[in-house]
Amino acid sequence: MPASASASMNFKSVKTLLALVEDRELESLRFDWRTWHRDKQMPPPGDWTTWLLAGGRGSGKTMAGAQWVRALAAQGEGPIALVGETITEALAVMVRGPSGILTISPPNERPVLKGNMLFWRSGAEAMVLGASDPERFRGPQFSAAWCDELGCAAVDKGANQPNVFADPKSAEGGKPWFSSGAPDALMQRQVLRAHLRHWGSDANPVSEIYGGPMVDTGRISLWTWDARPYPAFPALTDTWSDAANHATGHWLTGRLGGLASDELIAAVAADFDVEVAAADAALPFVHGLAVEAVGSARDALAPLLGATGLGVRDGVEGLEFAAASARGAVAIAADDLVVTDAAQRSRRRPDPSEAVGRLALGYVDRLNDYLSASVTAMRPEGGAVAGENTALVLDATGARSAAEHQLIAASARRDTLELTLPPSLAALEVGDVIDIAGEADGPFEIAEIRDGMARKISAWALPPAIRAVVLGDGPKRATAAVVPGAVPLVVVAHLPPDPATPGQSRLVAAAWASPWPGNVDLQLTSTGARLARLSKAATLGELVTPLTPAPIHRWDHRSLTIQLYSGHIASIDESAALAGGNRIAVETDAGEWEVLGFAGAELVAPGTYRLSGLLRGLGGSDVAMGASAVGNRVVLLDDRVSVLPVEAGWLGDTLGLRVFAGRCDAEGSAVDVPLDLGPVLPLPPVHLRARRGSGGDVALSWVRRSRADSGTWSAADVPLEVSPEAYRVTILDGAAPVRAFDVTAPAATYTVAEQTADFGALPAAFDFTIAQLSAVFGPGAVGEGGFDA
Repeated sequence: MPASASASMNFKSVKTLLALVEDRELESLRFDWRTWHRDKQMPPPGDWTTWLLAGGRGSGKTMAGAQWVRALAAQGEGPIALVGETITEALAVMVRGPSGILTISPPNERPVLKGNMLFWRSGAEAMVLGASDPERFRGPQFSAAWCDELGCAAVDKGANQPNVFADPKSAEGGKPWFSSGAPDALMQRQVLRAHLRHWGSDANPVSEIYGGPMVDTGRISLWTWDARPYPAFPALTDTWSDAANHATGHWLTGRLGGLASDELIAAVAADFDVEVAAADAALPFVHGLAVEAVGSARDALAPLLGATGLGVRDGVEGLEFAAASARGAVAIAADDLVVTDAAQRSRRRPDPSEAVGRLALGYVDRLNDYLSASVTAMRPEGGAVAGENTALVLDATGARSAAEHQLIAASARRDTLELTLPPSLAALEVGDVIDIAGEADGPFEIAEIRDGMARKISAWALPPAIRAVVLGDGPKRATAAVVPGAVPLVVVAHLPPDPATPGQSRLVAAAWASPWPGNVDLQLTSTGARLARLSKAATLGELVTPLTPAPIHRWDHRSLTIQLYSGHIASIDESAALAGGNRIAVETDAGEWEVLGFAGAELVAPGTYRLSGLLRGLGGSDVAMGASAVGNRVVLLDDRVSVLPVEAGWLGDTLGLRVFAGRCDAEGSAVDVPLDLGPVLPLPPVHLRARRGSGGDVALSWVRRSRADSGTWSAADVPLEVSPEAYRVTILDGAAPVRAFDVTAPAATYTVAEQTADFGALPAAFDFTIAQLSAVFGPGAVGEGGFDA
């Protein structure tokens, strides 16, 4: 039995059975989780302590958790902890949401919600808690807990709402509070590090009963690791439609190997056996560092310090890596300055014309096979051009962030200050910030100290605390991906002209393969010239039910079933179908192509659709309409196909093509496309009429058609597609032609004398045909009419 028939029968059977069930039983069935669950939504058997349920959006994780809590409560188990990112979010999703506890519980089992507590009739209780306040977990001695996984989006200020996911296609998509929406992989890493550090410390109490910590750090699950291989995901945007979300999403894939600046400092310092007391984590997020020569730890860290703006100072407890800040500036009065033979203090401010207005930063591009790349940061007012190279491995966002920071710092540090301080200020170190009374645009960061009888200080102005927001990822990755070998299925359909170019027919080229081998090139066999490049797999398929001719210019209410090799189609309303939506080309048994529109698309089996609300013979393809058997090819006419003009010299012949599938296909395969004249011949006239006058002559009339017809109702007549205007009239006696003559207007007279000569007397009835004539291609398709006295 066909799958579609089976699905239809199952649906009808379910409807029949439901009609026999009383409303009360239906209500009970609605809440019967044993009926509706999937096996993967049920708790595992055995004596377990942690059950990890992993799944994508819409997979039923919330429903499974709520049903598990419902089952525990029915047994009187408690107290139960319901843990979300915040109490508000836990209540909105886990308790009140469409799959929350209140929604999935039948009225006689539904708990009462008071504040952040749930109370069941069985005596069970549950407390809603926020993960941001772990101290509230102390005391209740929970017997069970339903928690979300730990995760944070790689987006600016992601810690404000770690569960928010930026997806324009999702109703839950958005940005965290006060976020610019810029990618920030460092934010994601810092949130995860903070959680893991917290639960790995004394803040995670050890139970006196079972001897283990409240949170088993070995069972903390992070959201989310993707099975799709990096960097194919997110580089292959044609394959995965959610690839664009990776930059600011929760994915750990492609980021776990990177380091925050403090982690990289610690790693380099360990290699050089240097003690580091403290280090800040600052943008950009670093994916690697190339150390290509023997040098000191400072030499190795110099690229990182330049990109992040971190400075080094020798603190009380050791080296400290932190960005200079005005917040901790040491105030120095004018009387504290030492008077020497030289100027008490001198300041040099750069000439505006010398200011750096553009900085090009060279870096190692992680997304482009670790090749060299560059980004440029510019000031709106312009200025001198500078260049820097860094040994850091960055992505485009991180490189742009580093370039913007270095441009701001380069401009600020050209504002220098020289002064002399007394030995009493010996506590000052390089990297400290000083605020000199009377000096505008301070404070200043100490860049150099020369000790003697007094301390000669060289300092520069602090750069403004501005961090550029980089919302784009820059150029797309150009890495050569692994190309699978596949011979594509290629379809080339010869279709009638577009109304904008009525004299030139079209070729629609489409290809499909799984896996997709890359760009598919169609070349002319005769010249080797490339005719088209197909960069996407088209939506191809075949007929599951036969298609027979039907009237045009009206709805065909019959259905048509097709099988697609891949891809999806969807229903649209009738107005959208009339406006040009949902178009397919179907191959007829004669090898020609009919263009159809459809409004309804019902999925009846995997990859199988039942189309309804059909519009037949569109775009002048009604001439090609004929029987189409099961198995005939189908092409969805969307942006995945290539439309090409047919040159006049190709018509009436077979066009030889060679198809090359991907850059590894050096041989290609041959495809022959017959190009008959059908799509360019004049369309058959319509509204054929014949009327005998009082003198016995028969007046014939008709209305011409044109592919240049735009469909407007305002024009008095359709544009003349073929010039000069001419028609061939053929009179038939049965099936045999008895007279043919040409006219130059859409009307003709069949005289009494001609009728008598052809039939021996005035005929009571006869048939006739009208064909518009093309001076280039000859007679077009015929319109058929009849006379009946």
